[in-house]
Amino acid sequence: MKLTKVLTWLIVLVVFVGLMWIASLLTGPEGTKIQGLAWLLWTAIAAVAIYIVYFATQASEAWTVGTRQVVYMAIGAALYGVFAYLFNGTVFAVPSVSLVSIRPAIAIPVFFGYVFGPVVGFFTGAVGNILGDFLTGWGVFPVWDIGNGLIGLVAGLVMLFPDKKKSLNWMTIVVTALLVVAVVLVVVKPVVAHPWTGEDTSFTGFIYVILIGSALVLLARFLLRYLGEDTALINLWGALGIVIGIGFAAFADIWVNGYTFFVAMVGEFVPAAGPNIINAAILAPILLAAYKAVQSRTGR
Repeated sequence: MKLTKVLTWLIVLVVFVGLMWIASLLTGPEGTKIQGLAWLLWTAIAAVAIYIVYFATQASEAWTVGTRQVVYMAIGAALYGVFAYLFNGTVFAVPSVSLVSIRPAIAIPVFFGYVFGPVVGFFTGAVGNILGDFLTGWGVFPVWDIGNGLIGLVAGLVMLFPDKKKSLNWMTIVVTALLVVAVVLVVVKPVVAHPWTGEDTSFTGFIYVILIGSALVLLARFLLRYLGEDTALINLWGALGIVIGIGFAAFADIWVNGYTFFVAMVGEFVPAAGPNIINAAILAPILLAAYKAVQSRTGR
């Protein structure tokens, strides 16, 4: 079984890289194709990090993948890709130094990861993002594909806890600390210059976006009695996944695109993570409630 789980992750990663190459080859001249080797380095870094987490927790059933999980991978990736395309950055753009959009669809990898496990969550986010960018015509952005995959994967790590509720207290502390760091980044450097045009842009307004997202996430935690344990958990784990996934992609762009630290973190991470946390905090619990309602009716 251990060998099967190891091979499962290897297959998922190979399929992911293969789909990136195919999307790159099929991307038109106006889209971004895979270039250089920086993306390969960060793909390897992500793969090593994933395997470290896996080997540290390999006894958990969270890593098991069967026919059911494969079906959910395909459904999740397709849904995320289509909805990411429908809410693309040319229609619902967010001020940033790159292509960032208001993305309600971010709730999909959070939901699939939380309900079906980290492997399903990673595949949903990573492959769905490849599909969404390809349909939009943007091309391929490997570190952002990985980042979206990490969102679903981290949300699925809740399954490592036999008693999910035990993670509530320390997750509340961790997520709060990370969101405080995001606010501090903007306070320290509220204005950054666009890396290509040199135009200064103020990101001060995103302090309020992060605070609203934080309030929604923490509100579910402290209204546990009324909103239910799963609402608090999916919001906390979803927020953590977004911070880690988007943070990974933005940080990698320091090397991939040559950004400075503050351009990447204030001009890219904050505009992407803030709205995503709000969207996930509102929509992921709704998806979860709908799923539970269907389960109760079908008895599955």
